[in-house]
Amino acid sequence: MTLNDDHIRSLLAVSAATREAEIDCDEFLAVMAVVAEAHAANRALPASLVLAAEHEQRCPTCREECAALVEAITRP
Repeated sequence: MTLNDDHIRSLLAVSAATREAEIDCDEFLAVMAVVAEAHAANRALPASLVLAAEHEQRCPTCREECAALVEAITRP
């Protein structure tokens, strides 16, 4: 696979966004209901869920699943 400039920029951005303390998708899914409820109520996440919020920003799959849950919660 040949990397073009866009691929390299993307890899550098992801690399720069990594932290020493992170959670993975399984850990996010364990708290996703709490995150989704906070989003649905337009409440800020508690400090204990900072890592979950960061993971949601970085992971398109978890972000999509959480958005679907928020939609299900808020649907009349």
